Amino acid sequence: MSDKPRILVAAESRIVRARLAQSIRDRYDVREASDGEAAWQALLLDPTIRLALIALDLPKVDGVELIARLRSAKAQRLRELPAVAIAGADESQARGRALAAGATDAIEADIPAADLNPRLDVMVKLSATREALAASRSALESARTVDPETNLLQPAFFDRQLERMVSYSRRHVTDIAVVCVCVDISLPQASTWELEVEQRARLLGRSLAAAIRLEDLATRLDRLEFCVAAQSDGLSSALGLAARLRKILENVDAGSGVEIWTFVGVACLSEDMRASAEQLRQVSQKRAQQAQAARSRRIVLGAGEGAAADNQGHADAGSMDVNLALALIRAGREAEVVPHLPRLLHQLRPLLTLVRKQKELAPSKKETAAHGYLQGVPRTLD
Repeated sequence: MSDKPRILVAAESRIVRARLAQSIRDRYDVREASDGEAAWQALLLDPTIRLALIALDLPKVDGVELIARLRSAKAQRLRELPAVAIAGADESQARGRALAAGATDAIEADIPAADLNPRLDVMVKLSATREALAASRSALESARTVDPETNLLQPAFFDRQLERMVSYSRRHVTDIAVVCVCVDISLPQASTWELEVEQRARLLGRSLAAAIRLEDLATRLDRLEFCVAAQSDGLSSALGLAARLRKILENVDAGSGVEIWTFVGVACLSEDMRASAEQLRQVSQKRAQQAQAARSRRIVLGAGEGAAADNQGHADAGSMDVNLALALIRAGREAEVVPHLPRLLHQLRPLLTLVRKQKELAPSKKETAAHGYLQGVPRTLD
């Protein structure tokens, strides 16, 4: 592959393409296209193209439209690509339209090589400088968004990305699980160097960053507090994620005699689709902190606040709904559902009333016995 910068020459005329290619071939690698659509596809698919020479009378997609496509493209590489219009001496109006559409420069097809090459050199060098600047900006942005000590997102960037995830989930009616994990580290010596705890906290962060999926978000909220956000298929999926994160952190080899304990809280968008990203994170933090204060090994989710009130003889009326109850039952946690049965029954009362009405409308007991259904209601609901 040539080390020369690549230039696209787009012109219907083979003679024009050959003349321009001959003028620049000593300095540039040349790619050719005979119509506007072929030129557009080449620009989309070939990131090595540093500049485009575009005839205005191209078939399929004319030169002015092709330049306009470049300037309105989603990719920054295309928006900033130098585009030079090729126009005849008598095409002043077309030249003006091309420059208005965003052409970097305009030349005539028979321009001498001695005049053409210096102009192209300046534009290609400017393009290379712009790309290097964009790469530097990207590196700086990455440094601001990722903690180099743990490879986790910085909390402010985590919140911004989580807000985007929440917006997407609302539009597509999907769920998100936000899992907060508070960690206790027990070292062999009662009095220990503070930096030892910090070193192990960073190790936990790096282990977490290496274990989560690329599409998930993770951050370190406090020295020994971590948060992960992921798309979820429901509460059972959220419980599975929380259990996996606990296993990852507690199995980290932090040194001889070191014990790691985790306390986990979970918040799901499905609990309140109006919740903001910050509210979801705060709820998951609150639940993890509740578990830590109670020294509870249970993963605390929607019923967690109610379960804490259980000890005082009542359940939080707003902490349980039917979906959460079903998820807890499937997870073998029926005891957490029992205190909320009156509220769940109240939620289901309209459905039970409808079932009763449908049974009363049944044509006859004989037909019911024959088919086993009452207008679509199974007999097991009796």
